[in-house]
Amino acid sequence: MAASARLMILMSPEERASLNTKARTLGVSAGEVVRRAVQAFELGTEEEAAELRALIDVFNQLHPETLQIADESHRKVAETLAGPSRRDPVSRRRGKTAAA
Repeated sequence: MAASARLMILMSPEERASLNTKARTLGVSAGEVVRRAVQAFELGTEEEAAELRALIDVFNQLHPETLQIADESHRKVAETLAGPSRRDPVSRRRGKTAAA
């Protein structure tokens, strides 16, 4: 094995607890979990980054419209759940006819 070098890493208590849990689950040291994570980490290529940027651009273009559709759907569901409007003469007539 090659010579080792010490690395000091600052992390929150929650991050440290998560690291310790992962290490216990795997039956290895916290250092081994970090070493495995470093080996598994891959930087993406510029092509992959460009593809992600393009996807983000499409998402950003569609997101406002999607929110608008969701808001309209929510409004319609709320209206339906609230029942017929008192101002809706057709619904009032139907109610009177059904009661008669």
